[in-house]
Amino acid sequence: MKKPNINFGDVFANTLAICALIAIGLGLYVCYVFLQEINNLEEPIWGNHTMMGMAGEFLGGTVGSIWALAGVILFFLALIYQKRELVLQRMELHESRKIMESQSRTIAIQQFENTFFQLLNFHINAASQIRLTPTSGSRKTMNPFDALFADFQKDANALKKRRKSDAGATKPSDESFEHCFVAVYEGYKNTFQHYLENYKTLLLFIKNKSEDPAFYYNILKSHFTEQEVLIHFYYMILIAKNSDLRGIAEEHHLFQKLNQRAVTEVDQYHLQKLKDGAYLKEF
Repeated sequence: MKKPNINFGDVFANTLAICALIAIGLGLYVCYVFLQEINNLEEPIWGNHTMMGMAGEFLGGTVGSIWALAGVILFFLALIYQKRELVLQRMELHESRKIMESQSRTIAIQQFENTFFQLLNFHINAASQIRLTPTSGSRKTMNPFDALFADFQKDANALKKRRKSDAGATKPSDESFEHCFVAVYEGYKNTFQHYLENYKTLLLFIKNKSEDPAFYYNILKSHFTEQEVLIHFYYMILIAKNSDLRGIAEEHHLFQKLNQRAVTEVDQYHLQKLKDGAYLKEF
């Protein structure tokens, strides 16, 4: 059987209270006995100033000392209970602070989620408008994401052919591919700029404001198509060039849906721009 926990502070306080009551009772008892003895005297002392003075000194020396002790005990008890009250108030303040912190955290999460889903809705709407925007020429019905990548792939292959045909020419550099993609992107800038800027804002907003970024990145990734991920990839490594974005991609596997075969057809070394974590699949 489990023994009950003994609160020695309560025991001590109760003991002091009993001692104070005993001291008060003892003083009253001494007064009662003293008065009884005076009444039993053959000669009353009420008219005798000397005897009255002696009686007062006796009562002051005995009963006064006993009650003074009781007063000290009661004062000490008052301090103990005041200290307990302060401790209880401190505990209540601590609990109130915890509740307020919890409420503040809840409000912060609600504010974050409201902003996140507003940005997400803007992203979805922007993607829908891109898909509904027809392009000219032979790509009139082509998905704009596919059209952008096809033009980049075409220009990149032309660049590699020119380098290969030049005597002693080396493989196209990062700067060459970057200029190639930027040149193609400029032709689609009015169509993609708001969409890609919102994409970057979403990624950084989750990183800086969320307490559970993995959860929100998974929500975000579920809305990306394979064509979008391909454009995100080249935008991140050739235009944005943001170390925070790369860290997010590698930590939260943003490019699980990346069509690596399509990237390899342009140049495989682009895949090496990000660590393997960017392409891992979560199980």
